[in-house]
Amino acid sequence: MAVVRAATHPHHWGCVFPQTKFHRPPARAEHVERSVLLDAIARSAARAVVVSAPAGFGKSTLLAQWAARVPDGDRVAWVSIDDDDEGARLWLAVLTALQPILGDALGPALDAAEAPDADLRAGVLIALLDALAETDAPVTVVLDDLHLALDDPGTRESVDWFLARLPRGHRVMIAARRDPGLDALRRLRGHGEALDVRADDLRFDPDETTRFLRDALGLAIGPDEVVALERRTEGWPAALYLAALRLRLGDAPEEVVEQLRSSDEDLIGDLTDEVLRSSPDHERRFILETSVLDRFNLDLCVRLLGDTADTREAFGSLTRSSLLLSPLDRSRTWFRCHHLLRDVLRNRLLATDPQRARELHVRAGGWFETEGGEGELVEAMHHYLAARDWDLAAELLACHSIRFVQSGALGGRAREWLAQFPAEVVGADARLCYVSALLAALDGDRERRDGWLATGETAGWAGPMPDGTASYGLAAQCLEAMICFDDLGRAVAAARQALSVLPRGAPARAAVEALTSWHLHLLGDDADAERLAQHALAEQVHLPSAGLPLVAYLPRAVLGVAALRRGDQIEARAMVGTAVAERDNGPLRASPHTLPVTYARARLLTEAGRPAEAVLACRAGLDLARGWRDSSLMVPAVLLELARAHRALDEPGPARDAAEQAMAALAGARDAGALPGWLRDVAGAPVPRAAQESAAPEDLSVRELEVLAALAGPGSLRQVADELFISRNTIKTHTRALYAKLGVASREEAVRRGRELGLLGGLQMTYAEELR
Repeated sequence: MAVVRAATHPHHWGCVFPQTKFHRPPARAEHVERSVLLDAIARSAARAVVVSAPAGFGKSTLLAQWAARVPDGDRVAWVSIDDDDEGARLWLAVLTALQPILGDALGPALDAAEAPDADLRAGVLIALLDALAETDAPVTVVLDDLHLALDDPGTRESVDWFLARLPRGHRVMIAARRDPGLDALRRLRGHGEALDVRADDLRFDPDETTRFLRDALGLAIGPDEVVALERRTEGWPAALYLAALRLRLGDAPEEVVEQLRSSDEDLIGDLTDEVLRSSPDHERRFILETSVLDRFNLDLCVRLLGDTADTREAFGSLTRSSLLLSPLDRSRTWFRCHHLLRDVLRNRLLATDPQRARELHVRAGGWFETEGGEGELVEAMHHYLAARDWDLAAELLACHSIRFVQSGALGGRAREWLAQFPAEVVGADARLCYVSALLAALDGDRERRDGWLATGETAGWAGPMPDGTASYGLAAQCLEAMICFDDLGRAVAAARQALSVLPRGAPARAAVEALTSWHLHLLGDDADAERLAQHALAEQVHLPSAGLPLVAYLPRAVLGVAALRRGDQIEARAMVGTAVAERDNGPLRASPHTLPVTYARARLLTEAGRPAEAVLACRAGLDLARGWRDSSLMVPAVLLELARAHRALDEPGPARDAAEQAMAALAGARDAGALPGWLRDVAGAPVPRAAQESAAPEDLSVRELEVLAALAGPGSLRQVADELFISRNTIKTHTRALYAKLGVASREEAVRRGRELGLLGGLQMTYAEELR
């Protein structure tokens, strides 16, 4: 035992310390030399070196390695600080550590310490500073675990005062679990005389992880397994060591990685407790309750925990230290906790106080939702689902459904989110039925779409939908308008009705207009398609956010093709080029829903005398759509352009094959618009016998042409009769005669055949005129 002389005064400072208090930690076989950090310390002329990081980051080991490699290692005074080292006891420990180095020069300091009513600053610290100033050889004082002593105000003040007056040439090295936050250190940093080593510096990089696991611990694991462990622990040495112990016990590497991924309490729990042990209560509460967050800033923490002094103080102290929390941006606005620590605490909170955990998730979700950005909406949904607050989650999902499913990866996430709702909740909530129908429609599944829409009608939803659509019925009508399957006429009729009531600025309106412009183009109504495409682009600027990716490219593709049909190559190149750029720079660039852009680009290339490039473009688009259930006749349209390009290359065989493939895709279609006729024209195929035997335009009377035009509209047969001011029996007679002359058996077939023969162009009021 090392004994310091005790004074006889009742308030004596006499203390007895174990020798181990002054011995640096011994080198161990599993220690990895931190060469980069050691070299940085050696090159530094800093008077203070502060190594601050949570438990298990190797702070003491680093300083011990430094002390072992310096030539004058015998002039390093090491003090391992304990919980009770406060005030005079701390400084007596420092004096004891320095005695072998400074010898008799410390006599005045020791005498001052033993004097009755001794004054720590005026007596002991001044005498100590004088002793250091009188020695020529540099001395280094290492204060290991200094955080244990700094909660005492008097001790904190004395350390700060001493550091501010440390004679030049000498150095103090500090290891602590949080930044000491001393004024003297701030001043030394300002003069470039302090070196900070923090948690991020102490993390093992991949090379150090390999040396630690393979060389130091002798584990026979492969490089992929090393990388998995390094990434999962984020280079936390203690976590890596715990994982290595499991590997030594025979656990498979993939099992250990999974334990880390699930934040196994048995594996990480004790380390978590050790990390938090030195934090004050308000900081421990802060870390525990913010564990529900993957990232946070001050405003979010205030919303989560309340705008109290404890919240702001904990945020400030923890983020300044950069120990438990890591900044996510240069401005140090956003932070995160180490995921292993966060996940353990998150699981503990859920197990011990599930109601509080749900409350925190709901508050966090509300904050992120009000931020409104795409990433923030994703985080809001994550929190609502974690809280199992189905109503808030359904409201958010339905409010942004069009935006979600039209934003690339968010389309897949919308499916994942929906899968997390209990089935009975989905079936009883019209909002979720609508989202289910929307996803089914995008999958090309008409039966499921119609089934979900019908289920939603029985849910009894009253009032507007979350996205502002006036009613569930109108939302369903918009969905029918956006997704035509094989019935262009029905989709356009639904669009007429929906757009007559949808307000400007509604996300659904721009989407309906964009897709309807495509449907109108396929019907052969270029003038109307062009006008509606322009409406869609104009509507985009009224959306509250950046808009919908589909609206950015699809109307421009339609406008580009319309310009080509007018012979305006300059306008076509501008429109198609912008459509391609919007597609390639947007989230849907790898989605088959962008095939209209491929269609327009191929048409432009062919007409510009570059059909070989058009063939390549079409084949790339068709490869993208392989196995896709086309929901808006996009694949046959691209096959049409493929046939057109082959024909321009004087390749009649491939042209015919592409056209026949498209016709096969259209077989049984309810209303494929002008596509069948275009395909026959391009392939040069003979007109089918049924079409040869059907009526020519001159065979139909004026009244029959009027009836045909009315049948192309959305009204029932009774409404058609009223519109033409004829009786219901008369309309039936005209309809039967019309069917016979056209060689068809249904209204849908009559409309389709009328379009193929060009019978609807002059009599049918254009959709754009109806809008006006």
